[in-house]
Formats: sequence, C-alpha cells, structure tokens
Amino acid sequence: MASSEVEQLQIEIFRELCELPRDALVELCDFLCIAGGALEHVTGKSRGALIKIVSRHMQRDELEKQEDDGMTDLLLCKDKMTELLAAANLTQQQTQEADLQEEQRQKEREEERIRKEIEALQLQLAATQKQSEKDKSDTREIQTPAFNSMLTQSTPHSYPPTPWHKDLKISGQIGEPGQKDRLTFSSLARQIEHGRSKGVPEPEIVDAVIRSIIPGMGLRSYLEGKANLTLPTLRRILRSHYQEKSATELYKQLTSEVQGIKETPQNFLIRTFDLRQKILFASQEDESGLKYDPGLVQNMFLHTVLTGLQNDNIKRDLQPYLEQTDISDELLLERMNTACAYETERQNKKKLLGQPRPATIHAVQSSDTPVEKSDKSPGQQNSVKLPPTVALQLEEMRSEMAVLRDLKAEMCQIRESMQQPQSTPQQPQLQPQHPLQQQVQYHPPQRQLQLQYTPQQPHTTSNRQNQPQGYWFPPGPGQSGGTAQYQQRFAPQRSFPPPNRGRMKKCFGCQQRGTEEYCTHCFRCGSSEHYLAGCRVRGQQEQFGGEPLNEDGSLAWGRE
Repeated sequence: MASSEVEQLQIEIFRELCELPRDALVELCDFLCIAGGALEHVTGKSRGALIKIVSRHMQRDELEKQEDDGMTDLLLCKDKMTELLAAANLTQQQTQEADLQEEQRQKEREEERIRKEIEALQLQLAATQKQSEKDKSDTREIQTPAFNSMLTQSTPHSYPPTPWHKDLKISGQIGEPGQKDRLTFSSLARQIEHGRSKGVPEPEIVDAVIRSIIPGMGLRSYLEGKANLTLPTLRRILRSHYQEKSATELYKQLTSEVQGIKETPQNFLIRTFDLRQKILFASQEDESGLKYDPGLVQNMFLHTVLTGLQNDNIKRDLQPYLEQTDISDELLLERMNTACAYETERQNKKKLLGQPRPATIHAVQSSDTPVEKSDKSPGQQNSVKLPPTVALQLEEMRSEMAVLRDLKAEMCQIRESMQQPQSTPQQPQLQPQHPLQQQVQYHPPQRQLQLQYTPQQPHTTSNRQNQPQGYWFPPGPGQSGGTAQYQQRFAPQRSFPPPNRGRMKKCFGCQQRGTEEYCTHCFRCGSSEHYLAGCRVRGQQEQFGGEPLNEDGSLAWGRE
C-alpha cells in the first residue's frame, strides 16, 4: 500500500516537473543540493537536461532504504515544486499584462498620428479649394466671354483630385438608345447613386458621366460645352436621351404584359421583374409627378404574372405563391423552375402514353364488283395491322384517287367530243353528190368575206360521202375553217360581217321560227341544255342516218 502511494506521488512530481521553466528547475536543483556549491552541475544545461537530473535524483536507490520509502523527501520536493510553479505563473501573467499595455499604448500613439495627418490634409484641401475658386473668379472677370466659353469646352470641371480616394469611373459607355452593348439608364443611375453613397462630390460624378459618353456623339459635345451643369440637370438630360417612359406609362405596360409565343415562362418572369423595378425607379425620380406605392406595384406584378402565363398547369402550380404579396423574388424563381420541370415531365409522359395503337384493317368488297377467285380460304387470310395515322392517310389517298378517276373519265369524254369531225352544211345551189369545201378569203378594201366553193376531187368526195350531212368539214392545209356550233355563241367573232347571214348553219325549225341568228340546241339529240360537242347520246345519229335534229326531235333540215 505504501509503495503504491510513493509511485503515485512520483507521477505527480514528474507531471509538475515538466511544467516548470528553466529558472525554476535551477532553483529546484539548488534546493535538493544537486546543483553543486557554485551551481557548476546545472550551468549551461538545457531544460530537458535539468528535468533528467531531477528525475534521477527522485528515483535513486537510497530512498527505498529509508523507513518511509523516501516519502518525506518526495513530499518536500513536491511542496517546493508547487511553490516554484505558482511563482512562475505569476511572473508569466505579469509579463503578459505588461505586453498588452505596451501594445495598447503603441496603438493609441498610431491613431493619434493618423488623426493629425487627416486634419492636416483636410486643412490643405480646404485651402486649395478656396484658392481655386478665387482663381476662377479672377479669371472670369478678366477674360472675355468667348474665351471663357472656349476654356470651358476644353477643360470642363477641372477640380483638384481628392487625395484619399480614386477618381470615379463609370463602367461601360453611353451610346445611342437601344444599343445592346451600351449602358442602360437604370445601370447608369445605379452607378451614380453608388458614387454619391461613397461621398464622391457631384462635380466629379458629372465629369465621370461625361467621360463615359462615346466620343463623337453630339450629346457629349453639348454637355462639355454646357456651363454650370449640375447632377439633377444631367440626369434629366440623360433620361430624355434614353427616351425612358414615365412611371404611369410603365405601370400601364405592366397591366397588359403577357407571355410571348416563343418566350419561356422564366424569361417572362424576369421581364416582369425588370418592368417592376423600372416603375419603382421612375417613381422615385424628383421630376416624377405620380408616386406609386411599392405594395401597389407588387400586387399588380403578381396579378400580371398569374394572368399572363400561357400554360394552365404552370399557372395552377404557381397560384398559391402568387397570392402571397410578401414572397421574395428568388423563391418565386425557384417555384417557377420547379413548375416548368413538372410540366416538361408531364409532356414527356403524355407522348409515351399517346403512342398510336395498331389498327386492324379488313378487306371489304361491294356486291356489284365481281369476286375474284382465291385459292386461300377466308380463315387463312391474315389481317394487316396499321397505326391509325397510316390508316387515315390511306383513306385520304383512296378518296383522292376516286376523285382523280372521275376527273379522268370526264376529260376523256371531253377529248372525244372535241376530236369528232365536223362537216359544212350543204348549199341548195350545189349537188348533194359533190360536197363543197368552204374557203374564206379576206380582202381588206371591201372588208367582206368571199365564200368560194371548189368541187372536191373524186377521192375526197368518196371519203366524205359517209359523213353526216349538215356539218362543216375541218379546213384543209392553208385554208380557214368555219365556226363550230359551240363556238358560235361563246367564241369571239370577227369584226367584219359575213356576206350572207342566211347561209350560216341553221336548222329547218329555227329557220321557220326566225327567232335567233343561229341554233341554240344540240344537233344530235335536239336538247337545248348542251351543244353537239358535249352530247353523250349515240343512238339517234345512227337511227336517222346522221341527220341533225331540232329541239322537238324532228330532222333539222326538214327531211322527215
């Protein structure tokens, strides 16, 4: 039990021994009589060497031979070490306090020196400004007005530089209104307000704004030549130069803003943000007659965003946030991005669900169409599955093909009727066995048509005997033909009259009635609804031997 207490006491002594400084260790060695008479054993020793000397002394063999195992010597050593450690801590604390006091005194001396320098600079600046104003007043009294104007244009606002800050510089250049790579009025006004908040004098701000204008512009030369230009006057001139709208016009524009066709919801929100800030900025101007409350502008802004969005799903997602008047801009932007992401995901899922389903098409055949024989049984025929879009396009193509077939049939009928040969009416003076060919010759002095009838050659006569009588034959080479029946009413006639209108093609019934100059009915079937070229009746011509008919169905030339 006693040995454990000795070991515990030795451990505490070793711990405190490591905390003592070198001077305390030297004093402890002297107290334990291990330093020598003249401290020759500890002179020049380091702190670690002194700790080893004391440790060997505490662990010597003589302590174990004592009755109390050296407990008395260890307690005396511990008491001495505690006393030395307390004295060392006190000395260290006093040293730190002295250092702090010295640092405080040095700081006070430095502040006093800086204060005196600032006062001296302020006095020097005041004297310099006073001297500059005095020189300007003297120069204004001596110089002529013309020379004074030239001097103002060359060096406007020549103020002495402020010694404790840099010259104000406007970031960007002022150009024509509407240029994208130039300063806007709102950005320029913000930089001006920033300069005023830093304590920059107004003349220096005016000079910096004039320097930021693009060289060569008329606005810069005008402002450089303007005397006594103040900052409020400069702002009004720049506002007019940028053609900025008033607060009332901007508020009216905010009430009618909507999202564009190709504009994203995020861009629309940013545009309304900018318009709201412009309204508040224009309302704060000195010359603004109407002041808009920020709460009123905020409510109108939220209402415009809610009613101006094109997508109903995004509008529904943002409606709870747009009803909060105190919502921040960054939160509204985050909710807008989230709503747009949800809408994009919905559209993608709708595209996946809306894929066309395969359609089954079965062949259908009408009863009037002959059924083709097929080797395969109905059960063996496989149905073709097509998507609905392809089926719809196929139906449209079929309907268009049917229309094209009808048009083709009508064109074939018209082509056949146009290609049918036409014959000239027989004249009563000529023999019916010898058909005559009508030749038209034009003589300008008489301005008449002379009809000459030339007998045909025998071979020509034989070829035309089978043609229906009462029709004009097509003209030969180098000859002018007559006017067909369908051309008599619609085709433009020549300006000169024929020599004998009684010889124009006219049926017997129309000749007897004498109502019109030419027949207005078909020569084949007698119908007044169409002419011979458009007649589709084929049986009556063979029945009457090719003789034309009247409207009442009788022979046209009175040959019943």
